Amino acid sequence: MIRELTIKNYKSILDHTIELGRVNVFIGENGCGKTNILEAMAMVGAALTDKLSVEELFNRGIRVAKPSSMRSSFPGTPDQEIVLQCSSQLGTSEASFREELRIAAEEGSAADVKWYENRGSDEEQMARAVRSLATWMQRPDIFTTEHIEDIVRTLMARFPPSEKALHELARGSILRGGMGREQLGALVGDFAIYNANALALRGLQTVSRRSPMGIHGETLDVAIAGLKPDVWADLLERAKCVSWLEDIVVDPTDHLKYQGHKLGKSQSTLYFHDKHMPPANNVFSAENVNEGVLHVLFHLTLFVSESTPRILGIDNVDTALNPQLCRDLMKQICELAAKHDKQALITTHNPATLDGLNLHDDEQRLFVVYRNDEGHTVTKRIKAKAQPEGQKLKLSELWMRGHLGGIPRNF
Repeated sequence: MIRELTIKNYKSILDHTIELGRVNVFIGENGCGKTNILEAMAMVGAALTDKLSVEELFNRGIRVAKPSSMRSSFPGTPDQEIVLQCSSQLGTSEASFREELRIAAEEGSAADVKWYENRGSDEEQMARAVRSLATWMQRPDIFTTEHIEDIVRTLMARFPPSEKALHELARGSILRGGMGREQLGALVGDFAIYNANALALRGLQTVSRRSPMGIHGETLDVAIAGLKPDVWADLLERAKCVSWLEDIVVDPTDHLKYQGHKLGKSQSTLYFHDKHMPPANNVFSAENVNEGVLHVLFHLTLFVSESTPRILGIDNVDTALNPQLCRDLMKQICELAAKHDKQALITTHNPATLDGLNLHDDEQRLFVVYRNDEGHTVTKRIKAKAQPEGQKLKLSELWMRGHLGGIPRNF
């Protein structure tokens, strides 16, 4: 998992560090920079995989603008590159690895803007190469001292540092158990920001072509069809937090369409059964089913599918959902994230979402995002419910009454 994210010079974030858990929920007033935090993580994934074209950034859910608008432009801030630092944890061990990414851009016409990574000096490249090999070097049954000597000689043929310095760097990386750039790329390289859209979920609109499911819910049926039977059974039971739902069917041949259950142009092969209606007439296609069940199914699928990113972002998780459903969905997300080894950065504007969090679990974290007196985006972690004297309030109530911050004051 990513344990620490430092963001410098990205949009409204001048210089800020966030310590992350498994499920991280960000609240705050509109325009405070919540989505910018998710976008910064997406930029990390893009830089690690060398996919920094405008199209690639759009496909990750980033709101791409001209480079001068992507960088912080506060008074007195020099025009400089974006710096992103990630500290990651290798499995359940205490071993960690920190990587720094520097991103700049060539100015030009909107169509010609190209983001690129400043890879740094030869020494920095060499350091990354050694760290990349460090994980494998920890296997003494495979990598002997002779193997390490061979690797050192190979690296020295390309990079200028002395043999002594290279030996020390390699040995230090091995002792630290560093993940390496490639391993970190495998962890966060496919990070995307998911934001459910009703038309995409209904199979009526295709904007994102990510596989197996787009960032707005495109081809949700394909993602569900790829689930293992036991995972699908668990997903179906969890989706029944929608009170009327009896069953969900993926009809690959779409023969139900020709029985009159789909009259529009939807490409989705998802069908839903309403338990309150007679079996002969209780089927709804994705294009005409209640919007809420599609949103619930979309978010649950993100956390149970092996094909979705291990680390992902969700913007506005509460869209189209009843407050009680927001609470139930958040509880299920926390359970599924731990069960399927996922990590999430989530934004919400619905106070009820907070009531699904257990702040006694250190892996479930709540952050209030706000702009300080200089306009810089910063966060404050809420570690426990600070109750007003003589009262016992839910997190949602604490937020609405102003005890947590993150609410507009300018009305």
